Amino acid sequence: MAAGLNLQPQRDVNGRLELDLSNQGLTSIPEEVFDITDLEVLDVANNKLTSIPEAIGRLQKLSRFGADGNMLTNVPHAIGSLQKLTFLRIDGNLLTEVPPGVCSLPNLEALDVGNNKLSTLPPGVEKLQKLRDLRINDNQLTEIPPGVCSLPNLEVLSVSNNKLSTFPPGVEKLQKLRDLRINDNQLTEIPPGVCSLPNLEVLVVSNNKLSTLPPGVEKLQKLRELGIVGNQLTEVPPGVCCLSNLEALDVSNNKLSTFPPGVKKLQKLRDLRINDNQLTEVPPGVCFLPNLEALNVSNNKLSTLPPGIKKLHKLRQLYIGDNQLSEVPPGVCSLSNLEVLVVGKNPIRRLPDDVARLVRLKSLSVNDCQFEEFPRQVLQLKTLEKLYAGGCKFDIVPDELGKLQHLWFLSLDVNLLRTLPSTMSLLHNLREVHLPCNKFDTFPEVLCELPAMEKLDISDNNITRLPTALHRADKLKDLDVSGNPLTYPPRDVCEQGTGAIMAFLKHEAEKEGRILKAFNRLSVKVKQTQWKPLARSLGLSNREMDAIKASTPDDVPDQVYQTLVQWRLKAGEAATLSALEQHLRDLDFQQLAEQLSRTQTEDVKRSLDRLAVAERAQKQGDNIKKTQPEGAVAVKKDGSPDPRTQALTARVEPMVRSDVPGAEQNVVFLSYNWDHQDKVLLLHDRLQERGYSCWMDIKQMGGGDSLYEMMDKGIRGAKVVISCVTPPYAESKNCQDEVALARNLDMPIIPVMLEKTTWPPPGPMSIPFAQLIYINMARSQEEDPWKGPLFEQLVRMVDSFVKRPKAK
Repeated sequence: MAAGLNLQPQRDVNGRLELDLSNQGLTSIPEEVFDITDLEVLDVANNKLTSIPEAIGRLQKLSRFGADGNMLTNVPHAIGSLQKLTFLRIDGNLLTEVPPGVCSLPNLEALDVGNNKLSTLPPGVEKLQKLRDLRINDNQLTEIPPGVCSLPNLEVLSVSNNKLSTFPPGVEKLQKLRDLRINDNQLTEIPPGVCSLPNLEVLVVSNNKLSTLPPGVEKLQKLRELGIVGNQLTEVPPGVCCLSNLEALDVSNNKLSTFPPGVKKLQKLRDLRINDNQLTEVPPGVCFLPNLEALNVSNNKLSTLPPGIKKLHKLRQLYIGDNQLSEVPPGVCSLSNLEVLVVGKNPIRRLPDDVARLVRLKSLSVNDCQFEEFPRQVLQLKTLEKLYAGGCKFDIVPDELGKLQHLWFLSLDVNLLRTLPSTMSLLHNLREVHLPCNKFDTFPEVLCELPAMEKLDISDNNITRLPTALHRADKLKDLDVSGNPLTYPPRDVCEQGTGAIMAFLKHEAEKEGRILKAFNRLSVKVKQTQWKPLARSLGLSNREMDAIKASTPDDVPDQVYQTLVQWRLKAGEAATLSALEQHLRDLDFQQLAEQLSRTQTEDVKRSLDRLAVAERAQKQGDNIKKTQPEGAVAVKKDGSPDPRTQALTARVEPMVRSDVPGAEQNVVFLSYNWDHQDKVLLLHDRLQERGYSCWMDIKQMGGGDSLYEMMDKGIRGAKVVISCVTPPYAESKNCQDEVALARNLDMPIIPVMLEKTTWPPPGPMSIPFAQLIYINMARSQEEDPWKGPLFEQLVRMVDSFVKRPKAK
């Protein structure tokens, strides 16, 4: 048996023995298949087959065979021996001929040989007397064998996209024909016999060289769909308006200057397309079509629409773009069921305020209108999902854009935009953004905050750098930055495409994060007398230093931090931690230099530790026993799984074990980020003085210890977790893991805010913290914040969760 393939046939819904080998990447059909002599259905479609063996003749019970979408250059003669075959599909291959044996299949009802390289069909096709469906489209046929017109049961005939200039006589004999497609050929006329097909429901003759339709077209009373696109018609025969069952009529891209008034008789018409012609008016009769759902009159010479347009109450799609309209016709705003409206490429200067009445509108195109500013009326369309507003030359997008919460597609190309509103970050469903050919000098940072963005085109602007924060748009798979003078990322990275760009930005963001974290830690160590010498050494001017001091007059750490950030912005890639350490040594600030050096060493150690933990988790993941029931996930209030908590839990579930030897038996686990390590050390000492045993990584861990393993033991052995919350804490993967593990163990958590933070913090921690009350230590200016009423409140909360031991 072929490795990895299931060659066990199954019964299909009709009880036939079926073997489905489609989409398996096969280069040949396994020999074992031809031993299943009872097989009735065989599907080998969409593989890489170049041939079918003659052994297929052994499958004498086969009634259906599909080999479409392969690379077949021939079909075996044995196919003609399959006398029970009713369905044969070999379209989408490289066939130059069909074996004559196919015409000897007496029970064949459906034959599809489309999309090959056929220039002829085999003689004898007229013998397929049971054939109901024949598809020979997308080939190189110059004629259709006359025998086709002798197939009395034929219902579907598709010969589109060939090289036909004539049609065989006798087509009127196909009395059961329902669907005839002869589009995309070189026909100059349709054989009159077509009008004698009483059961015809679909007739598509588009993209030929027709100048008229045959007389008698009105006899096709069962016709539901008529396509005459891309011909040379100067008028629509009045007989078309007598087709009382017609539901779809497409006469676009012809040379029509008028339309017959009898169109109003087409009472079942749902879809009317008369775009790309030379019409100067829409016939009033169109307004009397009660079932019309789609109307396309784009690219004509219309200066107005008939007032009765408002009576088309079922209209869902209206295309009136590329005309000579100076305003949106008033009746349009009365179309309460309208979902798609295209008015672009008209000399319209303003949208009517009544556009807000289109309460079901999902897609709006105002491309290439003559607005002087962004059309604010658009902002009232709360249901809008797609907005095309390119080529309008406005330079500002209003903040209210953020109200369009259902928007998933936005095109603002060829305008004069230099910035985007920050409120765009509220567009959580926005998946596709087009901003080419604007005036952006810098990349709009708000684009980094679009969680659903999959495609972004910001080509042909003047952007030199992409922000590292763009890596947070982790669903972005299609990024076009061509035509920008980018220096960052480097050209060789950009040439490798979106994946390489995103990987580069993520790496750079992690590096930037380490630098800013080091700046933060260092800033609390610098004394007031050291600030100015450091700032001068880093190249800041007196004016820049005065501005920093004015913004935070009494906050030396913040002054230092802003100084370091300013240096980073000015010096760019040269502003490394090693360079900063050298500046400190040159100033003889040796203690600060040593502190910075230790910071870099600790960062390297943590990175290596994470790698080691990841490797061990991968090896041991299958042997981990979880305390949660299988399939248990966090849920929202409505009972549905919460994706943010699921993502967080997924990382820590492997650590939630019921049997962890050596768990640290400490009452309090201190969860914190390194930015406030000194404060947390002081908290550790104050709690120890009150008689609580505390777990803190730098107190408990020694050389060679694994951060994740020790964290697991520490939390498991504790009775309460104190989360020391800051913005970096909320973003830290390690801290998120600690909170998730505590939550999975039903461990009490006490949040203590050390730095002003949005509550609950954004991201994965929002769910665990949403209903918790935090102690706000961010306002404390004391060198030792762990005294006074707030600390006593913290002690009482700890006491409520644990039995406090006797103070030492």
